[in-house]
Amino acid sequence: MNRPLATAPSCGALRASMPLAAGPAIFLSTYLTWRPAQSIMFTLSDALFLVAFVGLVYRKSIPLEPFRFLSSFWLAGFALLITGLLIGSLGCPAPWRWLIVAGQYLFAWVVLPMIILRRSPEPTFSMIKLFIWGVFAANLFGAAVYYTYPGTFEDARELFGQDFLSGGRRLGGFTGDANWNGAAVAMSVPFVIYLRAKGRVGNLGTAIWLGVLLLGVMLSASFTAFISCIAAVLIFVAVGRIRPSAGAVTMFATGATLFVGLFVELGLRLPATFVARVGRAIGNGDISEAGTFEGRMLLVREAWGMAAHHILVGVGADQYRAISALGAPVHNMYLLLWAEGGIMSLIGWIVMLAVLLAAAAKASSQDRLAAALTLSVTTTFIIASMASPHMYARLWAVPVLLAVAVSLDVVVNPLGSKLRRALSDGLLVTR
Repeated sequence: MNRPLATAPSCGALRASMPLAAGPAIFLSTYLTWRPAQSIMFTLSDALFLVAFVGLVYRKSIPLEPFRFLSSFWLAGFALLITGLLIGSLGCPAPWRWLIVAGQYLFAWVVLPMIILRRSPEPTFSMIKLFIWGVFAANLFGAAVYYTYPGTFEDARELFGQDFLSGGRRLGGFTGDANWNGAAVAMSVPFVIYLRAKGRVGNLGTAIWLGVLLLGVMLSASFTAFISCIAAVLIFVAVGRIRPSAGAVTMFATGATLFVGLFVELGLRLPATFVARVGRAIGNGDISEAGTFEGRMLLVREAWGMAAHHILVGVGADQYRAISALGAPVHNMYLLLWAEGGIMSLIGWIVMLAVLLAAAAKASSQDRLAAALTLSVTTTFIIASMASPHMYARLWAVPVLLAVAVSLDVVVNPLGSKLRRALSDGLLVTR
């Protein structure tokens, strides 16, 4: 009598399961407005993550090397980032701001990896689905509000939160920012494609997910998110060597036709803001027509000048806005870190990004789909970082960590990856 392949989970496998509070925390990770005050970046999701972390500490299940063989490089990059900010902050008028900024980065890029990484494959798949459902639910609700809510911008802010609908009629949802909502959608799309390619979701579920997510990108009217979404899909298809079946193509074509027909039948139109901010720039081939491009370029030019005068020692954590003649931080993570933390912080951030890319490269020989997921999500993250200030909000960290978790599992357990791939492809039959 043949013994089954599956056996009772070991103690190590049980420790690798997903912490109970981590599930809802991941679902709510993009709901940044769900916090006691806008001036405090501590959301309901963060509170749940903290509960999960305390539970892991109590069970003595904290992984000391969450990035496995890349952990030392990750921590070295993180140390450079916050040390550069510390050195710059020592001579600034508000050195205590370093404690807040460093604490946020610590929570997002050191504590969260200990919660999310080094789980077994099944909990990782569950966390990926929870993240998709969270972004899906927020944008489905947001779309319903967008097309049916009769109130003003101020009324929407009072009822739903900071910039749920912006003054320019853009959907910020529960992220509180239209660009951030678009970025969350762009990072979630590769996960949907990955789950479909792995057979974890059917064509119908994929079509429903993608339909709402792509609508969310349009309603956010973010040029960066729109380009990121396209780039992520192209990278995933190219690296993962995706060749959809004729049935899948037919189903998606039919679904798209029905969606467009229903859209027209209900008298709906493409959002005017999307046409003005994204459609016009693409149609005319002129990026200067994309959103607030000119205003951001003014900040970039100012940041180059500030970085040139603070190459080694920056102006200090969160001090850019205080010094800037424009009164706002530059929406470019690299220039902001260079200006506030000097070259040390910039190098640290680049090292951390290199770790993500290294994980994808290492996994490519074992599982192309895992590598494609990590690379496509990381690409959207890098594109977003070129148009965003400090990136410690859990909105950014959760999808990046979920994507790298898949590649790290493949690299560390190549035999298990091949076995799962064989089973999913129908190449291995057990009795």
